[in-house]
Amino acid sequence: MKRTTLFLAIASVAMASVVVPDAEARRAQPGHRFIGSVEAQIRSNDNVSIARSSGERFDFADGDEFEREDDEDEGDDGFEDDDGFDDLLDLDFSEEDLAIDDALDEDGDGIDDLLDPDAVERVDSESRFTAKLAFGHRYTFADGRTTWTNGLRLSTDRHAQRDDLDKFNWAATTGLGFASNDGRHAFRPALSYVVLDKRVAGKFSSTAVVSLDYNYRASRRTSLGVTYNYQDKDITSPAAPDARIDTLSFSASFAATGKDIVKVEFSPKVEDSTQFTRNTDAWGWEIAYTRRLPWDMTAGLGYRFDSVDYKNLVPGRKDDHRVMGAQLARSFGRRFVAELGLESSERNSNLPGRDARNDSVYLGGTWKF
Repeated sequence: MKRTTLFLAIASVAMASVVVPDAEARRAQPGHRFIGSVEAQIRSNDNVSIARSSGERFDFADGDEFEREDDEDEGDDGFEDDDGFDDLLDLDFSEEDLAIDDALDEDGDGIDDLLDPDAVERVDSESRFTAKLAFGHRYTFADGRTTWTNGLRLSTDRHAQRDDLDKFNWAATTGLGFASNDGRHAFRPALSYVVLDKRVAGKFSSTAVVSLDYNYRASRRTSLGVTYNYQDKDITSPAAPDARIDTLSFSASFAATGKDIVKVEFSPKVEDSTQFTRNTDAWGWEIAYTRRLPWDMTAGLGYRFDSVDYKNLVPGRKDDHRVMGAQLARSFGRRFVAELGLESSERNSNLPGRDARNDSVYLGGTWKF
């Protein structure tokens, strides 16, 4: 799977699908619009070494998505929920990612840490507090179907005891959006830049991203999407490898009833590292089910599977990751949402001593302005 082939294939399909015959549809109002959000979450982990990053979460439907399904006259603007970052895939470092990318051979014994039986992971029970601040801007041109979206996001993770895991990142994105006259097709190319700083070591990495996103609304209840991301990741430490990463995501959302939404996703990923033995082939899939409850509440169940193959390591290493999650959320008006959830994750490896498990509980809230 080559980057150029993926890029051209997705671009060709998306561009060919953008232009459709004129139809009656409600257009977004021309002009500028601004949004923002503040998010906070506290999460406990009984094994922080394989904890998911603060940016990784199940794609449960929120109350606004159910309201849009109920509104037959709903237009296709949808800017209230999109600050420009929805098309960026797999950009946030988890604790496991930080450990893998930090150094090839941290103890200097000549054995890659991915294979070294002496490179033991610390199994710590740890709580993590996350705070995020995001701003979004969209300009809609006079035709009502062409948009320009910009976003800025700041995020910080703080741990109760492990200062070496604390991090701060910021990301900026800009991109154009093109929608068909009937509002069923949408295509958006974008450019983004992401910087991550570690609290104890300063700047850790910077990543430039090119993304292409295509969405097709097949009916009022069904939508399909394809997203391609190309990442050029530069890690500051000279002992750590840089990488070029291609990620392709196929997604679908189906509103089975007015109270049930199911989302599925399949994502293959190829990572070409400057260190030959760190090249990986990966793929994963996810299913998330959300049920609307009384009192402005929703309940969600999710399952995710990822397989990572370090194909050039000798002997080879292959890890399978599984995550199961449940969440209960409540909306307080249209501006504030509170969430309570739990997740259980495990890693199964073909190498002895590399299996791991983590159970976590989180409580968080998001305020939109």
